This record gives sequence, structure tokens and C-alpha cells, in this order.
Amino acid sequence: MTYFWAKTTADGEEGISVYEHMIHVGCVAQCLAEIAPTLLERYKLSAAEIGALAALHDLGKISPGFQQKCEGWLKRHGLMKIAQNGCWDTRAETDHGKVSHAVTQGFLINKGIAKEHAKYLAAVLGAHHGRLKYRPDSRGLRLDTLIRESNSGIDWDGERQQAAEDAWNFFLSPERNELSSYSTSIIWWLAGLTTVADWIGSNERFFSAESSPQDSRATALHAIQSIGFVPPRLQPDLSFYEIFGFPPNEMQVKAKKMINGPGVYVIEAPMGMGKTEAALGIVYQLMIKGQAHGMYFALPTQATSNRIHLRVNSFLERIAVEPIKNRLIHGNSWLMQNSIDFQLTVPGTTSYTIAQTQTGIDWFASAKRALLAPFGVGTIDQALLGVVAAKHFFVRHFALAGKVVIIDEVHSYDVYTGSLIDKLISTLEQLGCTVLILSATLTAQRRSQLLGCDDDTPNPSEQPYPLISGRSEETHLSQLTSAPPPSRYVRVVFESEHTAQKEAVEVARKGGAVLWICNTVGSAQRCYRQLQRLASGEFPIGLLHSKFPHWRRETLEETWMKRFGKGEATRCGAILVSTQVVEQSVDLDSDFMISELAPTDMILQRTGRLWRHMRDRRPVESACLCIIKEDSTLLQLRTGTPMDIIRELGDKALVYAPFVLLRSLEVWSEQTSGITIPDQIRELIEKTYEEREDEPKGWEQLYNEWYGTDSAKRMQAMMNSNIWQPLLDDREDIQTRLNEIPSTSIVLCRSLLAATVTFLDGAEIEIRPGDFQFSVAKAVQSNLVRLPAHYIDPGISTNTALSGYLYKGQYVAIVDNAGRVSVVGAQAKVALTYSDEYGLEIKKINTKEKI
Repeated sequence: MTYFWAKTTADGEEGISVYEHMIHVGCVAQCLAEIAPTLLERYKLSAAEIGALAALHDLGKISPGFQQKCEGWLKRHGLMKIAQNGCWDTRAETDHGKVSHAVTQGFLINKGIAKEHAKYLAAVLGAHHGRLKYRPDSRGLRLDTLIRESNSGIDWDGERQQAAEDAWNFFLSPERNELSSYSTSIIWWLAGLTTVADWIGSNERFFSAESSPQDSRATALHAIQSIGFVPPRLQPDLSFYEIFGFPPNEMQVKAKKMINGPGVYVIEAPMGMGKTEAALGIVYQLMIKGQAHGMYFALPTQATSNRIHLRVNSFLERIAVEPIKNRLIHGNSWLMQNSIDFQLTVPGTTSYTIAQTQTGIDWFASAKRALLAPFGVGTIDQALLGVVAAKHFFVRHFALAGKVVIIDEVHSYDVYTGSLIDKLISTLEQLGCTVLILSATLTAQRRSQLLGCDDDTPNPSEQPYPLISGRSEETHLSQLTSAPPPSRYVRVVFESEHTAQKEAVEVARKGGAVLWICNTVGSAQRCYRQLQRLASGEFPIGLLHSKFPHWRRETLEETWMKRFGKGEATRCGAILVSTQVVEQSVDLDSDFMISELAPTDMILQRTGRLWRHMRDRRPVESACLCIIKEDSTLLQLRTGTPMDIIRELGDKALVYAPFVLLRSLEVWSEQTSGITIPDQIRELIEKTYEEREDEPKGWEQLYNEWYGTDSAKRMQAMMNSNIWQPLLDDREDIQTRLNEIPSTSIVLCRSLLAATVTFLDGAEIEIRPGDFQFSVAKAVQSNLVRLPAHYIDPGISTNTALSGYLYKGQYVAIVDNAGRVSVVGAQAKVALTYSDEYGLEIKKINTKEKI
């Protein structure tokens, strides 16, 4: 067999051969498959079959279009003139993935594998660089039109067939031709496994030019052990008390009893009842039994991910024999690293320029590799990128297969993201996962959607609560109920904003912790400013929202989580004004809660931060939820036109569906005698979303608009989850959240000279042109703030020392000593200011309106 290069050396000469690389990658794939025996059993495949298939991924490199990329190889074989005259660089197919696709399909069919199977297997093996080349049903996939191989004295097709045959026989006996089974899920699992195996098999730290095929198996084992793919060893027979330090409640006991194998399960229980501990206890149980080999804990936001990450670290410390690394996985998690291991990020490279590492930076930020870790906590977006047409979506299939995937606060997503979650759940089920869905505020209809069953609940508001529902592949839907926690009374009042501010100040003066939750950043900034004037510095007042840069928000979160936390040492009279960033999955405990009108499920979540912990004494007699009164009465809103209603609701109608706000207002207006939690949670939720036939005309029009918008969102989710379309942007929030107001980011700097940048947080860094500097990338992300995209002219292009570190649509902003923010291309109709106290403020010129 002729020598064909697959990897070049540092000086550009031929390195590892195609056949050697095929064997390296096949051995890595075989070892990775052996780590998950339950999946092999599920798919009725052997690890050797997986290795043989993965080895075929680079057959397309045996082609003139690829081989001509190494001048040394052409010279050694006397092919320089032939390549030039034959235009191998333009007329021959240079995309070896396409050639691999075409060749592998024919090879597998000749091996006796059914064409229906072979075309999908070839498609995913040819897509190992993250991009599908052709649909399996494409009629235009012909080898002769792809390759156009010229007369070179080389039997290209014969060489490919020989390499494929030799690689196949390396892993399988010649008589083993047919795959045992086929399903869509195995195709994408195999695609992800092959890609990961290629990343590892291409890494020169493990597979050098001196490596031989005979040593590949041992080298592959060493590689995956070094990276950390080996399943962790756990302490056996630990009780719930030994893991968490307290005995389980009835809900936690019943959850453990019911959830004993892969399937889809929903745990509905009140805020603060221990759903997180119940889920983690199940993770331990299933891993000990060998029915899961890892966990991913998916949450709505980066802030909630950061908090749960710390709790999971404590859990892992108790269950592991040796220390286990729990990965924090979201778009900004890399900011918490001190460096990036680019030896793993960019396989086979030893020195890096900005151009060479840009893909590595994007990939690390989008957490494709981080999701492969046995234990991870992060945003739901990282899992959802596995069900949309994002580059390397199938790597996430492989990363999550066979794990316990916990989806927390599932009620908090809109219809678009919720539809993607439904798709994710069905995908995970096919991948042998155990899916645990946690919520305090689900409707019966939404529960049925998540479980993939019909909603035939006769009286949903009367269903038991807490409730554990679920099904496995072997069982139909089953349910268990448990005793709720002790009921607690919450007084509900409606007050004007001015009256609520005075009451907040009075409670804080008595030593109470007051939490005020607004629906928009502008509203929070305005409210904070008014409270500052009323309090006159008598006690701490804080402001927390999304328009602080990462470094500042992290400091604020740490301060206020301690001040409003479980302990008594840091507790004092104080007011925290915040947006929705604190309404769920954070352990805040307030004495008095004030909230702007929001959907019922969100108000209930906010109430979960009210009297959350048992305390010997509080500065107020009872828990009180104060909802800010609307300017118009409910009767006036009933008779208004849709436009009038939207105008009266103000900015909150841009955040939440106006119809849902109206229904929520109606439901909560009936609770002025107070509510009991958790007794009324289900009743309040169902009354908000129930179907009626006697709606006011304006409300009915808003309902129809809401229904139509939701239908469009479902359709958009279906379109984006069509994985055969051209690739979509692979960034958190871009494809997984439907942002109706497009946004952009600005990097806040104090100064930007030719080669030196002083960032807002004080970091002063000298930029080295052409080299990637982790410190610069980290400083850029730490000082980013988002704002509506229409405030920056999209046609403006600036070239600065930071240009290599910015995504398209990100801009550099200079903050002067007075806090004025200047951005090239900023619209003249707005003024931007920044302070560490208020964050980024956006004010329309000549008005007092905040956005």
C-alpha cells in the first residue's frame, strides 16, 4: 500500500500516515465504547464494530485533492508537475470529508451492510469535522464527480479500498459484515464518538509520528485515562443522610423508590422542599447500580448554574473515592479558569496565533468538550445545542448518552425553548438517559407534554401535590404522591409603588431583609434610585441585574447571597432590588417580598425566596407578598382595547405575554385574604392558564395573539431542530432562546491605545499582535455588557487591537471618568452611562425614559 500522509509535522513534511491515523482513531473509539457497556448492549453492538466504523472516517484523505496539500509528499512521489497540470488544488475535491462519505458508503454496502444503514453511517463518518456533507437521500452523491482523479500512476480507489479493508480486518474478523441493529439514536451517538475519537487520536501528545498501529490499543487506553474518561469510583452503600447530612423527607424517599432506571420522570414539589437533593440522590443510586455513568445538571441561567455547581461539588466530595472534577458548563464558565489547555482544544498543535485558536476559543466557550466530563453543571442551552443544527451537535449526543440529565425549573422557559426541551427529552430517552425534570409550578398539560403522554386529567387543580410522575421503556406512566411540607400562610397585598417603597424602608429599619423584584433593568435602576433617596444611607441597599459586566455582577451576587442567605452572621436590615435573576434556584431568604406583576408561576417562584428558612425570630409578624398595583383597575383592563391594555401594562408587556399578565392579575386580585403554600400552588397555576369561553373581547384578542405567537415559536423550534439544514450559529442563547429584541455586546474599557488596553475592571494588558493571549480573552469576556442591537449601527466596522477577540456584532466602548460610554456607531438618540452602582444605563436623549 502506498504511503499517504494524514498529518504533517511541525516543518510541513509528511507525518503520520492515513492508515496509521485510522487505526489510532479506531482504537480510541473502541476504548470509548467499552466505557459504556450499557449503551453497547442497548444498541446490540460490540466495541470492535464501533472501532471498525470509526476507523473509516478519514478514508477520503487518500485522494489527490487532499494529498496535494503537502508539497513534500508530491516531490517525494514525483507528482509536482502532474498535480499542477491536473489542477489538483481546484479540480480535485479538497474536502476529504466528502470523499470519505462517498467511499465509505460504497465500502459498507460491499461489506453486506444494508444500503439503508450504509448511507446514514457514511453521512455521519464523513461529518466528523462537525458539518454534514450531504443528506443520505441525496441523488447527487457520486464518487466520480467528487474526486475527478487524474492519471497519476496511483490507483486511488484501489488504495482506499485496501486501506478500508485492512482497517476493517484490524478490528473485526473477515466474516463479520453486518451490523446487528440500527436506529437514529445510534447514528448520532456514533457520529459524536467518532469525532471525539478523532480529536484524541489527532493529539500528538498521545499519538506521535513514532506510534505504530500495534501500540494503538495501549496508547488509546492511556489517552482516555489521562483525559479523564475513566468512570469514577464511588463509595458504596451510602445512605441519604451520609450524603447530605440530614434524613430524607417522604418526597425524596418516594422519588428514590420510583426512579430506578432510565426513563423520563417529573418531580413536582414546592420551592425549598429538596428537589435538588432528591435528584442527586437518584444520580448516586443509578451510578452505583451501573445504570448511569455520569450526570448533567441543566439550569435556566448562568447565575443559577454557578450556585448549583457549588452544591454538586459538595455532593461529589461525599460520594467519590478519589476527587472528581465537576465541570461548570456555560458560555462564561471559562472565565473561572486560569488558563486553557489548548493542547486538548486544538489537537496536534504546539504554538498558537489568534487565527489558529479562534475556533478553539469558540469551542471551549460553547462547552462541547466540557459536556463530555462525567459530571457537569451548566445551562440548559448547552444540552439544547445537541438538538438544533449547530456545528458538532452530535458531540453532545455522545456526551449525554447514558447519563442522568436533570432539567431544573422547567416551567421557566418560553414556548420556543420549551419545544426544544421536548425534542431534547425524546432524544435523551433514545440515548439511554434518565431524565429528571424538576419544577414547582407545572400545569397538568405541560407535565403531559414533557412525559409524552395524553393530558386526560379531569380536574388538574385537584391533583395531589407534591407529585412524582414518570415512565421507563418497560413501564407505562406511573405516579406517586407524598406528604407536602407544613403549610405556611402568606399575606398578599396590592400597593402603589410609592407606598411599597415606604413599607420596604420601614421593614429594613427594623432589621428586615427586603427583596424587591422588577421585570426590567430600567425599572430596577429607577426603583433603586428612589429607595436610596428614601433611606438616606441608613442601611445597605443593593442592585442586581444583567447589565453589569461579569466581574461586577459576580461580586454583587457573592455579597447579597451571603447577606440574604441561610446564616445569621451576615444578616442585617437591607433592601435588594433585582430583576428575575434571583427568582429561582438561588437560596435567598427575605422577610418582606415586593414584586411587580408577573405570570403566576413566576410570582410563586419569587415567593419561594420569602421566609424560606426557619428562624427563631423575624422583624415582621408574618410573611407578606406585596404586588405593585397597576394604574388601571382590573375592571378598566377588562373593558380596554388590546392597544390600551398593552399601554397600561407598560414595559412588562414586552417581557411577558399581556394575556398571561391579565390572567395572573385576575387570579392574584382574588387572594387578598392571603394564600397558603404549598396547598394552593396547583390551584393558582391552573386557574391562570385554564381555557374559558367568557373572556372580555380585548382579552380574547390578546389570547389569540398569544396563541398565534406561540404557534410560530413552535414552528421555529421545529425548523431549527432540522439537523440537515445549513449550520446554525453554535453559541449559547443564539439558537436556544428566541430573543425578540436582538442584542449585541460592548466591551467596557477605560482606554484603548495602539497596543495597550485598560479594561473597566482595571486590568491593563499589552496586546501582542498575532498571538493569542488568554488574559486578553478573559478580560474581554469579563467586561462585556449586552444592550439592544438597534442602538448600534450594524454597518460600522472598527479595527482595534481587540478585534481578534471579538465575535461579529461586538464592539469596544470607552468609559470616561464621568461614566459616559462612547461606542463608535452608537445611535444619536440614546446616551449610555456606566457606574459600578447602577451598571449600564440606557437613556433616550431629552427624556427620562430608561430602557
